[in-house]
Amino acid sequence: MIIARTKVELKDTLKNLSNRPGKLALIPTMGNLHDGHLSLIKLAKLKSSKTITTIFINPLQFGNNEDFDKYPKTHELDIEKLEKEQCDVLFMPVNKDEVFPPPGKIKNIDSGMLGRDLCGKIRPGHFDGVLTVVNRMFELINPDIAIFGAKDYQQQILIKKMAKSLYPNLELLTAPIIRSQSGLALSSRNNYLSEQELKLASSLYKSLQQSVISYNNKINTEEIIKDAQKFLKSKNLIFDYFELRDSQLNTVKDSNFTGKKVFLASATINKTRLIDNIEF
Repeated sequence: MIIARTKVELKDTLKNLSNRPGKLALIPTMGNLHDGHLSLIKLAKLKSSKTITTIFINPLQFGNNEDFDKYPKTHELDIEKLEKEQCDVLFMPVNKDEVFPPPGKIKNIDSGMLGRDLCGKIRPGHFDGVLTVVNRMFELINPDIAIFGAKDYQQQILIKKMAKSLYPNLELLTAPIIRSQSGLALSSRNNYLSEQELKLASSLYKSLQQSVISYNNKINTEEIIKDAQKFLKSKNLIFDYFELRDSQLNTVKDSNFTGKKVFLASATINKTRLIDNIEF
């Protein structure tokens, strides 16, 4: 695996890589890789002949009093895992200047109304920062395919909307959520939780599962959401939101809606925010 630490090294590496036939797949990450990330690489290997992973903790998507400074960094382990998965290239920039142009020349992407909804209500500006860095990675790498995880449902919808406008030839794939035995969706921030807190955190997935069952049993949507919120409170999880949306994140109020839909939830345990969803 080739490791590029600067824009120049990345450009040279991609130039050499372009001599090989086949499509290039991009897997953007912030590092601290777990089985969820590795599932994206496995999918990339199936869909392409060349893979590039990025590890960059993007300062633009962190708000005040968030965990930018303490976000887990496990670069040596990450490199070992990527080599085991036979990733071709790792772009791990030495600093933000190797990703972003000078201040004033950064192409800031507005995530729109959807970017200010759900997680965007809790984290103002978060999705603008996500789209801005993803757009920059697309500019630097020019992949044929990019792969994102379904756990960040709102994020991947917003990225698809951006790419449809700016990168119409780019194929975007969404990989399924990878879960622990308890059902908890894998996340780098799970590292912040104690064993007892991890057990409690699995209640978020249980609430989503029960909500899907209740919806299929024709129970009123408002009642389903109230029951889910009550259940989360009983497990000492502070819920941020619990909602039913369609596959493009429009609000679903009809209890007989037959199209593809998704329950999305966010809850906090010991200052750590968890997000999860079930599409059905």
